[in-house]
Amino acid sequence: MLKIKRGMKTVLALTLCVVMGTCAAAPATGSEENGGSAENAGLTIQKEKSSETLYAGALESTSSGTQKFTTVRRGDFVIREKADGEVVYPDKKTVRYYFPYGTTYYMEAVGLENPNKKEGDAIARIHVEIDEIQLARTERQLQRMEERGGEAGAAYEETLKSFIEMKEALETTEIVMEEDGILLEQEFPRFRSQISSYTIVVANPKERLIQVNNETKKFRYGQNVTVTAKIDGKTHTGTGTVIPASPGTVSEELSGTSALVRLDEESEYLYDGADISVYVETVHMKDVLLLDANAVFMSNGTQMVKIKDEYGLHAVGFTFGRKTESVYWVVDGLEEGAQILVQ
Repeated sequence: MLKIKRGMKTVLALTLCVVMGTCAAAPATGSEENGGSAENAGLTIQKEKSSETLYAGALESTSSGTQKFTTVRRGDFVIREKADGEVVYPDKKTVRYYFPYGTTYYMEAVGLENPNKKEGDAIARIHVEIDEIQLARTERQLQRMEERGGEAGAAYEETLKSFIEMKEALETTEIVMEEDGILLEQEFPRFRSQISSYTIVVANPKERLIQVNNETKKFRYGQNVTVTAKIDGKTHTGTGTVIPASPGTVSEELSGTSALVRLDEESEYLYDGADISVYVETVHMKDVLLLDANAVFMSNGTQMVKIKDEYGLHAVGFTFGRKTESVYWVVDGLEEGAQILVQ
């Protein structure tokens, strides 16, 4: 039996149809939904659709897949700038203790794990070796003065004071804080094994401030700022106010290249943190049109968006006032509620 391929069958059928003139109307392959006509059941006719309608249909079918849209909305446009901060102590006092006698064996710091000290708290102990000959000589000198009697005056008082200091230095010498404050620095000037003096720097705990760079003049007097600090591995947030560096100068424009921030009372615990950052609002526009920055693309140097309406998607330009990494402040070209394709 002769086998004919399907393509050959189609050619033969068409040939017979033409020769014999007995072609039957082809059955309709369309429908009302896909453009077919019920009035022409024997012939498929594709109804013409406008390009806008086709575009809208394609958009609707795609939006349920990967396309996303954002809405032009009203809100506050805010620019926040960040600056690294460090705790500073403008109110400091230097205290120096002198040790005129003996050779120091070693120095022992006391209670450094707690920098907040009160008056009378021990902060160091000095272990000293005294020259026994010098001590004995001073003691005999005092005895002679007492025996003569008439020499008991300013000279005697000074010699007695020296003798007492030498006796105290025979054992551990304790250094104490003279006033309440924060112990910032300790200095031990040495000459070989001898410590000639002991210096400490004490700060007023009520005057701990945060200093930030202000070369770009983004900080102004009286601004409210947000402060963050890492404490025990966690980031905590507080608030503060910008103050002038010079107490006698109060002006919006701060002089110098740095600004000072005083933490609010409930945020003072941030002083004990690390990685301190200060955030300040340099722009705050209320109730303006906002647009997601992810919806904007550039075309010929112009910011453009694709707006969705009943006809589909249309690329349009717009005018903006300011922008951040995440949002545009729209001035003209877009209306509130407009649906914009996210690029």
